[in-house]
Amino acid sequence: MASNDDWPRSVLNAKYRSLREEFLYKGNLWANWTSEAIIRRVEDQFQFRSNDVIISSYPKSGNTFLSEIVSLLSASQGQQEKWAKTLEWVNAYPIYKRVVFIEEIYQHLYPKCSKTQSAMEYLERWPVSDPHECRLIKTHLPADSIQSAFKRVSQPPQIIYVYRNPKDTCVSMFHFYRGAEEYGPFAGDWNEFFQMWLDGWIAAGDWRRVVPEWLRYAKMSRNWEKAILCISYESLVQEPLQCVERLNQLLNPGCPLDPDVGEAIRKHTSFEQMRKNPQTNYQNVEGFVDDFQFMRKGKVGDWKNWFTEDQNYEFDRVYEECINTVNKLLSPNELIFE
Repeated sequence: MASNDDWPRSVLNAKYRSLREEFLYKGNLWANWTSEAIIRRVEDQFQFRSNDVIISSYPKSGNTFLSEIVSLLSASQGQQEKWAKTLEWVNAYPIYKRVVFIEEIYQHLYPKCSKTQSAMEYLERWPVSDPHECRLIKTHLPADSIQSAFKRVSQPPQIIYVYRNPKDTCVSMFHFYRGAEEYGPFAGDWNEFFQMWLDGWIAAGDWRRVVPEWLRYAKMSRNWEKAILCISYESLVQEPLQCVERLNQLLNPGCPLDPDVGEAIRKHTSFEQMRKNPQTNYQNVEGFVDDFQFMRKGKVGDWKNWFTEDQNYEFDRVYEECINTVNKLLSPNELIFE
């Protein structure tokens, strides 16, 4: 890893270190897991299908956690008689083959696909012969990119948006920056990253803009046939069975969740279980430094172990207006910080 001083500064913002192949698109910073051409192609060309399920989030907000639950519910339909085959499927294929990161361009994850559009090409090859063969799609794109794509769709697919309190997201993103090569890896310390976060100079955009935009989009969708479901990372951790039941009602209408399947999903998707599961922990994926753990802690309130008293005060000051806006959009729910 580069030392604290010798990593090149960003040509886009000399105040901070550069990311690999960084670029700005519509005001958001991005790194080399995607490209402007890919994002534009999602917006202008990619054909979503009405039976797709899109799992969207800001980075490090629980997308992998939610994706595994959705995989299990989608395949099993919450039914005991389908559970054994569902387990065979999820144990045979890594999560990035079951829930495809649409804007990702890492060819080594999707063999036989091109280097410039690998994940999207993989999705386009998904069979259409079976109307029940839905595609599960992951994204960190902002809401306006998905809205642009949906203009070409007569029946929009289902979206599930998972959000997480920004303090824990900030800490988790710091560790991801330190471990993922696409971010350098980041050679700075926590204090430097904390200031980057407050300035909104983070890959995938400023939390203060990206998350409220998604929540506004979700609120606008309430009258749609398939309204966007918003679910918090904290509820997935603290109330897993209730969340599994809620997701099953969305994904498998008319198919009550078998209690034994619900409990099996809860156990299978516990943080400790997913952390040691090679199909969900990305241990065999290139692009991370040695000893990096993709799934680090998963605890609600871990930010308290990182924020100083002064940092917490400054964070609350900078984020006060945004938090108030988000809580209004989430009402009667609100962000959970511990």
